[in-house]
Amino acid sequence: MPARSAFRHAPPKSIRLRRSRALPPRWRTGAIADDALLVEAAAWHARLARADDATRAAFAGWRAARADHAAAYARVCAAHDHAATLAEHDPLLALRGATLARTAAARRSRKRRWRVAAAGALVLAGAPLAAFGIRAFSAPPAPPPYVQTFRTGIGQQTDVTLPDGSVVTLDTASTLEVRFGAGARAAKLDGQGWFRITPGAAPFQIHAGGRDFTAREGVFDVRTDADRVRAFAAAGHLTLESDGSSVALAPGRLLAVRNADVVIRTPEDPTNFTGWRTGLLQFDDTPLAEAVAEFNRYSRRPIRIADGRVGALRVSGAFRTTGAPAFVGALTTGFPVRVQRDARDGIVIAAR
Repeated sequence: MPARSAFRHAPPKSIRLRRSRALPPRWRTGAIADDALLVEAAAWHARLARADDATRAAFAGWRAARADHAAAYARVCAAHDHAATLAEHDPLLALRGATLARTAAARRSRKRRWRVAAAGALVLAGAPLAAFGIRAFSAPPAPPPYVQTFRTGIGQQTDVTLPDGSVVTLDTASTLEVRFGAGARAAKLDGQGWFRITPGAAPFQIHAGGRDFTAREGVFDVRTDADRVRAFAAAGHLTLESDGSSVALAPGRLLAVRNADVVIRTPEDPTNFTGWRTGLLQFDDTPLAEAVAEFNRYSRRPIRIADGRVGALRVSGAFRTTGAPAFVGALTTGFPVRVQRDARDGIVIAAR
């Protein structure tokens, strides 16, 4: 019992050190002592901003005295660096303003200064957590949509690779407007295009001649003319959306839309519609006026039909898209027509 009483009135030196003026009595053990070291380290960090040689020497002695002094100072420096990178974020601007206000009011008492210093150290130590919170709850800005327009001249063809890996081959004198973004894949076609559509999270939309088509994936030939829109499904399913209803186009089928009429059929030879990709125009009992219109799509010197009787003649055969002279020559030998050439009208086909 006497030994116990002596222990109570004569605490070990380590306990006397924890009651020293350097650390207030309420910071004695565990995490609270760590906070006190952070406060001391933060105070040294502030003093070193305008330090003379004597202050720097005193700081060097303090840091070398104990390993946890150096560790606490390193934490304060790291926290300052993190806080600097976030200095312009609105949440930290408000927090910094509030801390400065508390610091100004705390100058009235030493006890208040300790509390403000502790709050400042905790703010700095929490800077990495604040940085994480800002990054986690501030969603990155959405990337701008991909918007591009592609054109081909008369007689030209080109391949267009889209952001999702889909490829569109444009035929002569065609325009393709593409818009990708916000979960949408869309293209507007004027002319003719061979679409090779890759699978994607969003359906691929094709707007052509005032009509809307949709596909998930597949290969399709789509063409617009002044009076109709046609589409051929080489692979996959293409859906025509019209007036709240839909029409599905299966592989191997050709769709034609004129005004309110929709016709779907299976062509005997799809190359009559798709042969342009290999530079081939193929006619099978086709009106001459329609065959001439096909050649004119690829030539800057168009062929003109003089009268309706000539235009109604039916022709068959395969020609190159650049083979207008051979086509005209074949007409003069096999049909009752004559060909006139002049500088103003180019080639004119009239009845003989």
